Amino acid sequence: MSNNDSQPQTSLLKDVLLITPLSLIGRVGTLLISVALANWFGDTAEMDFIYYYWVIAAFLIELLSAASAYSVLVPLLAEARAKGEIEAQRCVQSILSRYITLIPWLCCLLVAISWGISQLFFPNAGLTNSAAIGIVCGFLIFTVIASARWMLRAILDTYQVFHLPVIVQGLRAVIVIGTIFLCKPYISWFCIPLALIIGESFQTIILFQRCCVVLKLPLRDLFRVTQSHSDADRFPYAKQFLQQCLLMMGAAISDGLNPVVDRGMASSLGTSSVSKLYYALRLCAIPESLTGGTLPVLLSHWAKISSSDNGKKMQQSVWRGVVVVIFLMVPFLIGFYIFRSNIVALLYGHGRLSVEAQSHIASLLGTYLIGTLPRIISRLLIRAHLARQNHLTVVTATLIRLVLNPVLNWIFMQYWGLEGIAWSTTLLSYPILAYIAIEFWRKS
Repeated sequence: MSNNDSQPQTSLLKDVLLITPLSLIGRVGTLLISVALANWFGDTAEMDFIYYYWVIAAFLIELLSAASAYSVLVPLLAEARAKGEIEAQRCVQSILSRYITLIPWLCCLLVAISWGISQLFFPNAGLTNSAAIGIVCGFLIFTVIASARWMLRAILDTYQVFHLPVIVQGLRAVIVIGTIFLCKPYISWFCIPLALIIGESFQTIILFQRCCVVLKLPLRDLFRVTQSHSDADRFPYAKQFLQQCLLMMGAAISDGLNPVVDRGMASSLGTSSVSKLYYALRLCAIPESLTGGTLPVLLSHWAKISSSDNGKKMQQSVWRGVVVVIFLMVPFLIGFYIFRSNIVALLYGHGRLSVEAQSHIASLLGTYLIGTLPRIISRLLIRAHLARQNHLTVVTATLIRLVLNPVLNWIFMQYWGLEGIAWSTTLLSYPILAYIAIEFWRKS
């Protein structure tokens, strides 16, 4: 292998080894937030309400930024940067100028629709109307700020400034937990959305300042575009960005609706069902977090390789990553499955959760873990498709899950109750992985 071929691989390995442990700090912090909430608030009906709207906020963030705008901006900006830094500045200004005018209105509209629909089958859990609306509005503000943060992170990841976003994400957990602890005696449930807003604002301010530095643009010029005679000249990248975002939003809707559907169907099984699903999924996210921190690194590097039209190098890099994931994760997942009850007791057994509830959460966790490895590999291969801008493959895969998930939920719930929802998610992971892998091999 030539030096030109080995240098990108060395740079990729270096970034992965550096960012993976740093990203774990933020992901451990996210887990600690769940642990704190479980021990401080338990699995009451009010927490079911908060977790339900929290997952709607997470869905909207995925829809508007994390799974759409972020995934589109990184390869698009990589192409522009290959043409020169002036072109990269033009790309960012063009896209951000349109994005910031659309995102708040979209968030308000989607939250209002979510509120109206959810009231048909998920009541306010004993909260007054003013309290329920206040909590939902708090999650709306959280959604707007988090969506903007993902756009700023896309810029930094394209420039391979990976360390700052993961460091501030770790600090964010300290801020969120501290705010909840200090405010819960005074404002009760409201402290949760308030803490999330403060944590996201902290991250956004720091990333915003860093983006101005890497782009070599003054603060006032980051969202400014040059005046010209037509929108096509003023916003040269905005049209392509919005078109691709719409396609990826379709994928985000399909993928993000699954946890919303799961929690909605779980709510029909009685109080604490939604909370138990949430707590089990938070623990299931631990093994996924071990590789999740590498995904932005891989997307950035693969987008750079793809922009140079080096298909063979891209294919080798992707399949090498799959082999490494399998080698590292299989023994970890086996150990995690064996000791799942001990892990649940260790993290959730020091507060208001009963022994019976902990046992139920461990059972759900075990079911989810059976499908964790194919989900991890799928996430890695999806980044390879995004780097090549094969958005249609990603959309199709998520549509398959969207159609089949509620059907399997309903069937399995008849036999296994709440565990049936976990089995539906697990079993669907295998055909989804097969489809994504076959499409990547075929298009390579």
